[in-house]
Amino acid sequence: MILHIHKVGEISYYQLLKKGFLKSRESFSILLKELEKENIVERRVLDMRPPRALYALTSEGKDVAEVLEKLEKILRKNNS
Repeated sequence: MILHIHKVGEISYYQLLKKGFLKSRESFSILLKELEKENIVERRVLDMRPPRALYALTSEGKDVAEVLEKLEKILRKNNS
């Protein structure tokens, strides 16, 4: 999920939910709250009816994404 947010920049709750990172909506919401709490993602609520939440990586989240990308490259290289 972190890498996906990193690629798209900012994404709505429902767009993330549709990606199917977690099967349970409750688990998905808990994960997003934990990522917010750990300052990995930030939530921005748009003043619309109905309100719409957008998620983006914080600077710490971008650092985490860079590490994950490096790890992904290493794993791909080792599986070749």
